[in-house]
Amino acid sequence: MMLENKIAVITGASRGIGRAISLTYAREGASLVLVCNKDIVSLRAVKKEAELLGAKVLNLVGDIASKDFCNEILEKTTEAFDRIDILVNCAGIIARPPVEEMSVSEWHRVIDVNLHGVLYLCRNSLPIMRKYKYGKIINLTSQMAHTPHPSASPSYEVSKSGVTALTRHLAFKYAKYNICINNIAPGSIDTDLPKSMSKEARQKLKNAVPMKRLGEVEEVADCALFLASGMSSYITGSTIHINGGSLML
Repeated sequence: MMLENKIAVITGASRGIGRAISLTYAREGASLVLVCNKDIVSLRAVKKEAELLGAKVLNLVGDIASKDFCNEILEKTTEAFDRIDILVNCAGIIARPPVEEMSVSEWHRVIDVNLHGVLYLCRNSLPIMRKYKYGKIINLTSQMAHTPHPSASPSYEVSKSGVTALTRHLAFKYAKYNICINNIAPGSIDTDLPKSMSKEARQKLKNAVPMKRLGEVEEVADCALFLASGMSSYITGSTIHINGGSLML
């Protein structure tokens, strides 16, 4: 039980990578605050699965682009569990329009969710972690923070690059309080979008990866477990790439 008696807040918890992290943490003894924006039915299903694994679970639904909702997350977490030990910022959105077709509102929406939401939750969590001289923050960035993608809007790449830089800044500032803050940068992971692709499109995606396969959400969750556990107590300000070797190309 690597996370026994730990309290973890996980955004984007209703599906994909966030769901896998939630269930992995539950299996390892953590109590959970699971956050999603709209998919209440899926979030309830994750809660039920986590409780069957023995976890205490609180579900919260709202938009992390809202400062007020981020304040509510931390208020309800401390009300239910007294503190927060682990924060996983997994929620995110992506846009596809090229720069000349992208609206200003589309730009701001992606930045607000992917970058500002992370900032709000980190800023709210850090004083509690500092008080207890302990904390683990894991931010999900992307391979696209390090290399451009032909079918993504620049807002996504900029937002994830911003998260990468924010993580380094906070890790440097809060290292003296025994707070470890790191990034996970997934590449091609077999989430909802790849699963919906045609057989030909999926194969093309696999062929672009040196390992010739897509990553599994559980592989990302295992990395998030490592970063949340005592095994990573001397790691902060780092980005772990999970991409089957794609950045080598």
